[in-house]
Amino acid sequence: MAHWMDHIWKLKRDPFYKCSLCYFVFLIFSLLLVSNFFSPGYILTLDMVFADGAFRVSSFNLFYGLSNSFSVAPLITLLGSLDILFSAEFIQKLSFVLIFFISGVSAYKLCPEKWGIGRYFAGFLYMLNPFLYVRFLAGHWLLLLAYAITPFVVKSFFGFFEAPLTKRIIYTALLLTLVFAVETHTPFLLLIVFGTFLIIAILESRKNRDKVLGLLKSAVLLGLILLILNSYWLVPSFIGRSTPLSEITSSDLYAFTTKQDLSFNTLFTVAGMYGFWRGGYIYAKDMLPYWYLFFFFILFLAVHGFISNYRDEKYGIYIKAFGVVAILSVLLAAGISGPFVSVFEFLFNNVFFFRGFREPQKFVALLVLVYAYLGGLGVSEFEKIARDKSQALGFNNYKKIGAWIIISLALLTPIIYSFTMFNGLWGQLRPTDYPNDWYEVNNLLIQDKQDFNILFLPWHLYMDFKWIPNTQKRIANPAYIFFDKPVVQGDNMEVGSIYSSSTSPVSKYIEFLLGNRDKMDNFGELMIPLNVKYVLLTKEVDYKEYFFLFNQTDLELIKETENFYIFKNSHPVSRFYLSPSPPSDPQKQPDFISALAPVDYTQSSPVKFHVEADTGYIVFVPPNLDSEYWELDGKPSVANGFYAVYPSGVGTIYYRRFDTYLAGYFISLITLIGLIIWYRKEALEGMFKRRRFSRRSS
Repeated sequence: MAHWMDHIWKLKRDPFYKCSLCYFVFLIFSLLLVSNFFSPGYILTLDMVFADGAFRVSSFNLFYGLSNSFSVAPLITLLGSLDILFSAEFIQKLSFVLIFFISGVSAYKLCPEKWGIGRYFAGFLYMLNPFLYVRFLAGHWLLLLAYAITPFVVKSFFGFFEAPLTKRIIYTALLLTLVFAVETHTPFLLLIVFGTFLIIAILESRKNRDKVLGLLKSAVLLGLILLILNSYWLVPSFIGRSTPLSEITSSDLYAFTTKQDLSFNTLFTVAGMYGFWRGGYIYAKDMLPYWYLFFFFILFLAVHGFISNYRDEKYGIYIKAFGVVAILSVLLAAGISGPFVSVFEFLFNNVFFFRGFREPQKFVALLVLVYAYLGGLGVSEFEKIARDKSQALGFNNYKKIGAWIIISLALLTPIIYSFTMFNGLWGQLRPTDYPNDWYEVNNLLIQDKQDFNILFLPWHLYMDFKWIPNTQKRIANPAYIFFDKPVVQGDNMEVGSIYSSSTSPVSKYIEFLLGNRDKMDNFGELMIPLNVKYVLLTKEVDYKEYFFLFNQTDLELIKETENFYIFKNSHPVSRFYLSPSPPSDPQKQPDFISALAPVDYTQSSPVKFHVEADTGYIVFVPPNLDSEYWELDGKPSVANGFYAVYPSGVGTIYYRRFDTYLAGYFISLITLIGLIIWYRKEALEGMFKRRRFSRRSS
């Protein structure tokens, strides 16, 4: 018996056992959290819409630059590859498990091994908190994937500042690039953390000039590597007419302002990890009396961990930096609803990446990280008391009992503080599939082999769909990812006072037509420049406002289903037309549309077409419905808008912007390969030495 007890005790102290135990614990919790989502169907919510084949199309368009360039292209490409082997439903539910599992494990591993139970508190709090909860409800799954791996990146910062060797700089750069490939906002949050670490490290080492210079040089090198590694999206994003940030204005600050709790001010709300701009969700604080007492306990643990260890020789720099990050995150998360309105507006208007934080509550992600790390440190301090064997009797025995009570309460607090994360996020999200007639309509459309676009109405970016089983039925319009044919749909966000932030000429044209819907009977003809062959009107929200479609002389109702009216354009449509005269803006001169005649063409790639025309002008409807960068034998369009216009002739139309993407891909790929070889240099050299030795021996 004693032999087995010794064996078990040694096993418990084994690092592999501890690691396996942490994986098991967080996996069980992760499966428990998503267990209600395992029934058939997708989870469709505000910003999260899935459909089979969607990632294949998205990755295809991103690669060729036919949709907005974002840093997430590698992830979408990976998901597009997985979409070939697995259903989107499986991919979605796997991502849910990974979000919770990686969140817990990464926060656990961020903390040193000697913190013991404190590491579990860090993991539990990081995977169970109001920020993650509401972001899940809102469907921000890419943000949460990046959030999940954030502690791993922060841990690489620790290694960087312990000894900024080239190998550690490369490792940090690779991890940051990985986060960029998952989501765009989180890397900038991490750069704030890195900048804070750097400032604190410089202040701590200000008397050592060589060390300060070494840190600065290493930080500059890290920045250069990051810029080059991320050329694949930085080059096309910032060499062009506009960037994704250019559509964000100061009006967005007021539409997405942080929402305070009715009983407390904004600073207290965000300190409690709440403050999401959109209402209507059920929170634990809505049902938990004196919920703020649990928040005070979390805060107490974090403050206790900070005060007890900020002078620690090894971790003191990071602990101080986390304290600064906590203050910054609360102030920034409050945004214009906090006491420093002018400061936040100044940053928004003058610091380029701050414009991406029109919804400032995202900064709470940093606060959760701080609470997890410093709170875990606080729990470890109580564990020291609980395990103290120097004086086991008397008053100290009561201290031990009290310490164990605090530790037990600490482990339960994340569960209690966010208990609505269980039971399918308190029944607010439920799996569902698209109605049968969505599939029926899609099959009808793909039987038509012509290259055409679909117009999907009503014209809204977000809509309430009656077949969604969630408590909140508003989701992003999923038409563009569901239907196999290209879809033209609303991109007007309609939030607060903002009707739309879109700069798309297509949207302006459609909105102009809809604004004059009662004055027309030739809507089909007006769709010719968009290559729209079918109009789908789904029976949702204000669909009756679109009954003017029944009065059009050139639209034929070919089918009605439970959820759709399907109209077919009686005019022939094409990607290429021949016009006798140079067309202008159809809003100002619509007469030219009736003279457009379809022209034959050949397509050699998504970005290259060949066309022949003897007289007049060639009118080309690009796949991305934007004439910029499309050239006929190196010559740009003579008209700007959603179609391109060229003098007639014989030639090749090519999307010149794709060359910019290729350059970015090449720079990033070569840099990535070079860095990996450099990083693994010692291992590779050792492998070659072993091979040479074995050959000599033989």
